[in-house]
Amino acid sequence: MKRGVNMAEIVKYVYVIIIFPSLILFATNIEAIIRCFHDADCVHKICHPPQIRKCVSKICKCRLMITQKDYVLT
Repeated sequence: MKRGVNMAEIVKYVYVIIIFPSLILFATNIEAIIRCFHDADCVHKICHPPQIRKCVSKICKCRLMITQKDYVLT
């Protein structure tokens, strides 16, 4: 009878070893997709210059902003 209890404990530990790391991996998804309708809805998106936040196909994305100042006639 004691052997059956030990086997059950081992199975529980295996489940814990599988479930908890998977919860941590799924809960820390940094690149979660957040829906938007306008560019103003993308305030949460952090873009590094010279990129700007844009709502593209209802998903916030960073897009390269090129202006006329970036081009210099030589």
